[in-house]
Amino acid sequence: MLVIIGVFHTLPTTQTLQTLKDKPLATFSASRAMAHVRHIGANPHPIGSVENANVRQYVVDQLATLGLQPEIQSTLIVNLRKRQVGRVHNALVKIPGSLPGKALLLTAHYDSVPTGPGAADDGASVAAILEILRALKTLPALQNDLWCLFTDGEEAGLLGAQAFVQQYPLIKNIGLALNFEYRGNSGAFMMFEASQGNGDLIKGLAASSPHILANSLMYEVYKFLPNDTDFTVFKQAGIPGMNFAAIEGHTSYHTQLDRPDFLDQNTLQEQGDTLLALIKHFGNITLDDLQTTDHIYFDIPGLGLVNYPASWVMPLNDSLLILFALVFRLALKTQSVRITRVILGGFVFILLLLSLPVISHFLWLGICRIFPEYDTFIQGDTYNSQWYLLAFVFLNIGLFVFSQGWVCRKMSAIEFSFGVIACWFCILLLTSFWVPGASFLFLWSLLGMLVVLGVPFVRTLNNHQPSNLALIFVGSMPAIIIFTPLIRGLFIGLTPRLTAVVIVFLVLLLGLLTPLFEAMEQRKYLAKSCLLLGLIALLAGSMTSGFDNEHPQQNTLFYALNTSNHSAFWLSTDKQTDQWTTKFFPNAQAKQQLPELFGKPFPALWVSPAPVLDLPPPTVEILADTVIAGHRNIKLKIKSARHAPKLKVTIEATEVLNSKVAGQEFTKYPQTHWYLDSFGLNDEDLIIEFMVAADTHFAVKVMDISYALPTFALPRPSNMISKPSEFSDNTIVATSKNW
Repeated sequence: MLVIIGVFHTLPTTQTLQTLKDKPLATFSASRAMAHVRHIGANPHPIGSVENANVRQYVVDQLATLGLQPEIQSTLIVNLRKRQVGRVHNALVKIPGSLPGKALLLTAHYDSVPTGPGAADDGASVAAILEILRALKTLPALQNDLWCLFTDGEEAGLLGAQAFVQQYPLIKNIGLALNFEYRGNSGAFMMFEASQGNGDLIKGLAASSPHILANSLMYEVYKFLPNDTDFTVFKQAGIPGMNFAAIEGHTSYHTQLDRPDFLDQNTLQEQGDTLLALIKHFGNITLDDLQTTDHIYFDIPGLGLVNYPASWVMPLNDSLLILFALVFRLALKTQSVRITRVILGGFVFILLLLSLPVISHFLWLGICRIFPEYDTFIQGDTYNSQWYLLAFVFLNIGLFVFSQGWVCRKMSAIEFSFGVIACWFCILLLTSFWVPGASFLFLWSLLGMLVVLGVPFVRTLNNHQPSNLALIFVGSMPAIIIFTPLIRGLFIGLTPRLTAVVIVFLVLLLGLLTPLFEAMEQRKYLAKSCLLLGLIALLAGSMTSGFDNEHPQQNTLFYALNTSNHSAFWLSTDKQTDQWTTKFFPNAQAKQQLPELFGKPFPALWVSPAPVLDLPPPTVEILADTVIAGHRNIKLKIKSARHAPKLKVTIEATEVLNSKVAGQEFTKYPQTHWYLDSFGLNDEDLIIEFMVAADTHFAVKVMDISYALPTFALPRPSNMISKPSEFSDNTIVATSKNW
């Protein structure tokens, strides 16, 4: 029952479509918001595209219909860290509050990737804000100003958010930023990242949305993932805030499956309800100084969001250590444990903690060898990953219970339990120092188990019988309630590719539950049943491994025209060709490099000759070439003759000493491989200034990129879609100039 509660806690509240449609006007309605989603997510709308401009105009028109006065921030922004420059068009609207003070900012990006229509990512968040603004017109005015920012160029590299933070004149008036994202199209809407000094933010979140899925471990995990959102920019600027997202349905992320009809309206409703509650709370308190001390926080099904200052962690650890010492002393006094056996039990548990995740990892590698189509998913997930979650959980429970039963022939279960608890204490202390946001996992789980372990020893000293299964079950409740949703959430977030990490947490939980397993009668049947269920789940995974129209295969194909030597190619970065891409590479035996287009660091590609189209190359013109003090100063003007939304520029054959882009400093130290990506310039000139040694020559390679294959390309079958990779379904026209 506790496991079921934990699992369902990670799911959104289910409501009927009629219930979603009948929401009062003063509340959020997913049904009403879906009208916006269907318009925004009709087609891909990446930065610089005509569809991007259409979505922006739709958002502006909807804001105007609500009687608001939106403004557009159109500017050129340079991202030094990612070597990017882009023309962005942010939409911003302000709703005045009743009192002076700092503003509450809501953010969502309205652009999508080229490979997906972006209904969830992030059209759903844009739609949610539009529906919230409609609902707010029926409610009393907020105390604080409310700003709503719809950013452009998030998918290209957070360009819109960066432009707003760096160039908007009233940025210092923001007291709190709330960013809304999707990394899938379903699941519970969660708060997964908060800024430093988050105590007041977490208390406000607990007061306004007490049952939201959130814990301080999420951010510790998120820091290790290769993902950024617009919130990253606001956080780096020192603006307090929180980051929200839904992450289930990961296989739709950045693909053609990110369509309105696949978006879970229950998730959208939960997002809207959360958003409206946050606005009502933070819109009516002072936001002048929200940065306080950090809090540890975690949600408990039915109880809400528990939080306390991070400064409490060490005192709580000390108290728990005292409790452990008392319980262990009682165990020694009753001659229930031997210290040498406890130490041995700890080493055995560490062995299980290392070996079971490794076994699971190699099991997944073996599954991928049997089903190589799983490697085609760039996200690392699969359509049927829920079967593999069940398989790994059941198999590891079976293996652990079997191993624990064998170990308990050499020592008592209580000795093994104390060895496990000693390991848990070591982990608790390490996390308290290095990742304090994760300390709650071990602190409260240990507390429950230590309390019930102490009871039988007290009873034994008083000539009472040891505790029974019910008491041990009560002591296990904190661990089960905390770890069950965590294990499922980690599997969803990290994908089957990182199953080993998930199994580490599962084994930690199973180790702590040793007294519960020992108290069970017919324990061997539990191990056998779990192993059998694990094998059944593996079989179910194998039977659902194929592709169809609703679960299409991902692949990559793009066209490149090299105007410098009048050659053209079909190209693919896929590991293997498939039924469709083989038609473009009929004679290809192996991947190969294509340095004349991409340079030497670029991965090997499938390459095949393609028809040479009559497409104009990007123009490269020298505006200035002077020698001063032994250095050659070059000024270039680059432009896409096709008005393509993306340019890639590299300078080769020499060392670039420093450079400027659009008049802004770009690099100030020598670069042997100078490169730049530009977005959304279309028919604008790109001005690049750089310095090289006076006696050197250099080469400039330019590719302009449009987001569609040539019209004569064979269409994909209905059971295939474009893989969300950099060049997928692109047409590239390249040129090279030497000076």
